Amino acid sequence: MESTTKSSLTERQIRGIFQNIDKIDSIKELKDGCYNTSYAVRSESNLEYVLKVSPPEDVPILTYEQNLMETEVQFHKKVMEMKTLPVAKILKDDFSRSSVPYNFFIMEKLKGRPLDKFEEITTEERKSVSSDLAGYMAEMHKITGTRYGYPFMTENSNHDYYTAFRRMVELLLSDGERRGAALPLSQEQIFNLLEKYRESFSGTGQPVFVHFDLWDGNIFVEKRGNSIQISGLIDFERGFYADPAADFSQVQGYIDLRENGWFFDKYNRHALMPFTADEKAFNRIFLFRFYLFLIMIVESYYRDVNGSFDWQLQWSREEFLKLYNQLK
Repeated sequence: MESTTKSSLTERQIRGIFQNIDKIDSIKELKDGCYNTSYAVRSESNLEYVLKVSPPEDVPILTYEQNLMETEVQFHKKVMEMKTLPVAKILKDDFSRSSVPYNFFIMEKLKGRPLDKFEEITTEERKSVSSDLAGYMAEMHKITGTRYGYPFMTENSNHDYYTAFRRMVELLLSDGERRGAALPLSQEQIFNLLEKYRESFSGTGQPVFVHFDLWDGNIFVEKRGNSIQISGLIDFERGFYADPAADFSQVQGYIDLRENGWFFDKYNRHALMPFTADEKAFNRIFLFRFYLFLIMIVESYYRDVNGSFDWQLQWSREEFLKLYNQLK
């Protein structure tokens, strides 16, 4: 997908990056993704890798996207170390910008393909994948933090959960102002909505790592017998510290969690701390979806190339307003 954030490497540069890893046979740019640039690399010995490259330094990005690749590698390695989740092994990372003018890392290529590229799946297959995902989320949420919010948000180290979440929204709205983003709601309407649900952010326990981007495109699956099973999880770059509701906000886009309590049953069987799916929890789930669509609106103004983000802007505005009308 065309985006202002996409970098470009020459074949010679890529071969140089792989010099001490493997001898390259072929290189192919992967067109999926809206932020980083990724290349599928095959070696002469038929091993497959993915090279992921950060945006150029001079490209305007959202505040929360600062040091994004460092965040991704940091969280990816934490998950790798757990040895209980299906993730690719990172073989090399370089943030020096010495060999090429971008940050990059290399990982093994996962088996399978993204769920959004799979043929249409049945209701039962969706349930099976979501059930597996619940277990993996429970494992991932065993990574705990000392404060809420993004890793760079050190100024809020003493803030409570609600204040940290509000700060995340404030930063995003400031990004929108800098780019002249036309939001479907005023800042007053947005902050009044958040304040209405302040109490829903109390009593959530210790902050845990949340991926916050586990949509179908970041879940790799493969056929095993007659079933579809998760073969890998990718793209940990949007992660931060919150409560599990932040990750469940993505699941809510595919299954109605109010009507499918089995998801929480599976999660709680594996969780370090059981999740209570009460009204306050669902308020947080929907507020994080509200925040997600606000991100998608604002980022469209930063990344668009000749209308490449028009579809995202229109859809995210519609969903953003639907959630507002549901919550107000």
